[in-house]
Amino acid sequence: MKYVWLILCGLMVVCNGLHAQEKLRSKVLFDGRYNNREGAVEVLVKGKKLAPYHLTLFRSLTLQADSTEIATITALVESDAQKAAEKETGSIGGKLYYGFFCFPGNDKGTNQYLFFRNASLRNPDYPEVIVIYMEGAATLEELKEMFQ
Repeated sequence: MKYVWLILCGLMVVCNGLHAQEKLRSKVLFDGRYNNREGAVEVLVKGKKLAPYHLTLFRSLTLQADSTEIATITALVESDAQKAAEKETGSIGGKLYYGFFCFPGNDKGTNQYLFFRNASLRNPDYPEVIVIYMEGAATLEELKEMFQ
């Protein structure tokens, strides 16, 4: 019996590890690393204010950064984009300029959304990148309309 519990506990650890890998890599951008940085604006909205938009969480990061940091952020988003169930992207010079991505969640009706824009590709003198992460039941089309 002791061995059965040991095996079950081991399986739980492995399953939790696998579940953690399913999370979006770009969520690390919202870990607080930019809180006090000049040229960075973070927004976090939860609760009733989001109900009209069929969302439960809204996080955005607008960041003025150098080309190396923008490339790192773009790589995170592109890695996540490979797992997206729905997506719309645009490129400039072979580089990701914008992307709208939808990732179905584990809970019925709860999806994850990732929006990205690299403004530096249009204007190199203004090196800005925007990353928006959302959770909720809105459709990708509804969210795209909100951002236009």
